[in-house]
Amino acid sequence: MTSSKERIAVLGAGSWGATLAALLTEKGYEVALWEFDAAAARTLGSTRRLGVLPDLELPAALDVTQDLGRALRGRTVIVSATPSHVVRSTMKAARASGLAAKDVLVVSVAKGLEETSHRRMSEIIREELGLAQEQVVVLSGPSHAEEVCRHLPTAIVAAGSDPRQVARVQSLFAREDFRVYPHSDLLGVELGGTLKNVFAIACGISDGLGFGDNTRAALLTRALNEMTRLGARMGAQTLTFFGLAGVGDLIVTCLSRHSRNHLLGEKIGGGKSPRQALAEMTMIAEGFKTASSAHALAQKFGLDCPLMREVYEVLYGEKNPRASLQDLLNRETQAEWQGLEVIS
Repeated sequence: MTSSKERIAVLGAGSWGATLAALLTEKGYEVALWEFDAAAARTLGSTRRLGVLPDLELPAALDVTQDLGRALRGRTVIVSATPSHVVRSTMKAARASGLAAKDVLVVSVAKGLEETSHRRMSEIIREELGLAQEQVVVLSGPSHAEEVCRHLPTAIVAAGSDPRQVARVQSLFAREDFRVYPHSDLLGVELGGTLKNVFAIACGISDGLGFGDNTRAALLTRALNEMTRLGARMGAQTLTFFGLAGVGDLIVTCLSRHSRNHLLGEKIGGGKSPRQALAEMTMIAEGFKTASSAHALAQKFGLDCPLMREVYEVLYGEKNPRASLQDLLNRETQAEWQGLEVIS
């Protein structure tokens, strides 16, 4: 399905983009890694190192550049790995650079929702590049860059509407320690990878407040309920949220020491205001902006999602985290899987 003749551009040289660029280069593909900041691109190109990811060394064959036109020229595959809030502007710039969009496949690995429109990243990419639905595939699942770059066993999914393009992406990225499962539910996979960041903030707040494993387990399972109910209401497949892109990504993001969203929540639970906690972060916590969009979507679809609501109130309404917890505990208890049909 693929060959080493594939020429790939990875847009975004953060920890995940750089890790995937290295993985693809190691597999024998010709890869360009685009970094927006000229000084950062020069440093990365010469040192082959990222300060935030000390275990990663970029292969010598990987072309690091700040020139977007050069990065995109003649490429058959583009990996969209910039932070979610700049995906639209990056795609606009890519089109302006002369990208031949009709012949390209875009692999979206950013996790988030656009703050104003609540659009998913695949929707933004299609809008800005004028792509057909089958030209965008989402790669998502429990996959911290800190572990992938060390070749620790990882399993994720590639989701899209065209099985041939999904298989193409599967072949591009799969290696012995990086297992890629094909998936048809692009909507569900994308939502799972996005919403889990909001719940990771909730778990971080719980840990910052000094609560324990019982609380984490309760938060994780209630988060799965809310994620599944919202996804199903929006048209996603229910079972998607019980797989790698749903509960798998939820677990790793809520419990891992590598999770920047968990760290943000932990700082807030420990007494910092959201503004103070964000100022101390060295990497972007996508869940902060996503919390507003997720809360808005739940309201739009008429769903009661108390965890989403309380995270939103803490982050944007300056609500005290302990007061949020108390409000959650004082809610009337309903059937555990209210709003979902029993899966037999």
